[in-house]
Amino acid sequence: MSIRAAQRPYRIVPVLIGLLTLLLSARPGIADGQEPPPAEEKAPARTAPQTAPAASPAAEPVDPSKQGTLTLKLDGNRQFCVVQNELEFSDAARQKPRQQRNSPLITTMGYKYQISVSRRGTSGVTKLFESPTIRTTYYEKPKPTETTPQPRLPTEKDKKEAGRPFGAAKKIPRWIPDSACTTLKPEYSFPLLEGRYDVYLGFDLLTPNGHWVPLQSDFIVDLTIEKGKEAKVQGKVDYSAGERVVTLGVPAKKASSGSR
Repeated sequence: MSIRAAQRPYRIVPVLIGLLTLLLSARPGIADGQEPPPAEEKAPARTAPQTAPAASPAAEPVDPSKQGTLTLKLDGNRQFCVVQNELEFSDAARQKPRQQRNSPLITTMGYKYQISVSRRGTSGVTKLFESPTIRTTYYEKPKPTETTPQPRLPTEKDKKEAGRPFGAAKKIPRWIPDSACTTLKPEYSFPLLEGRYDVYLGFDLLTPNGHWVPLQSDFIVDLTIEKGKEAKVQGKVDYSAGERVVTLGVPAKKASSGSR
């Protein structure tokens, strides 16, 4: 009995080794005699390369110590007004087409104004201020006629409108009286680099074909801007007596003025 009791621990050891081997062989993905694959390593997250913002080629650093000030002061009632037929037509053109005889002739679609400068020794014009477009006309569809059309010979107007799609009636321009006048501010001020400038104040007209044409303007030439100083320009925009006035001027010996 004592010999058998002493041999029992030696019989248990092979059993335990067999169970351990069975468990290792049952693990998925591991074959006999093979090493388990190493744990998958995650690649570090890639970040987009940081680049410095590119400088705008049109932007030019300006030293405030080299700047002066241009101040434009306006006299008069500062109102600028337009009429509905700023563009003139010949008498023959006013007689056709026929719809122009049934309604007022409108050639002013809108207008705007700007203050610009041109620095001597450089090319191009710099707009210091430009107003939004002031619309003076809108288009309205003609009212349908209730009368029954009667058979007749085609007129010249019918021949011109023959290529128009069916139902596409020509819209009629209508004038907006409240937009005929605009009021400018009493003073405009702009920082400028030192130098000599030509200064321009102009009003442009929007035509029926969508183009802009000069309407009325004035300018001065050879205005000196000195650093740390203010150069004053005196202007006048007035419509008191029903006549438009647009002028620019400066003190003597500082600049020359002109109009166009």
